[in-house]
Amino acid sequence: MANLQIPEHLEDELQLAAECSGRTKEEIAAEILAAHFEDVSLPLSAFTEEQLTRLMQSIEQVKRGEVLTSEHVQQKFAVWAAKRASR
Repeated sequence: MANLQIPEHLEDELQLAAECSGRTKEEIAAEILAAHFEDVSLPLSAFTEEQLTRLMQSIEQVKRGEVLTSEHVQQKFAVWAAKRASR
């Protein structure tokens, strides 16, 4: 368990959130911290096996140099857009 010093205005917000939700300030602070760390460091376990397989395949393609430049993608998109516009 850690003790944190937070600015007064945040303390007030935390107190209000606790009162409105019927939870303790500690519960809310723990939830906020957990959500923050989930956002900044997504664990591999958050991906499905299929997603991990596709990710590894993509990494291998990049290592082999099988990539498209942004110019190539723009050219492909221009061709696609022209075809779509002529319909």
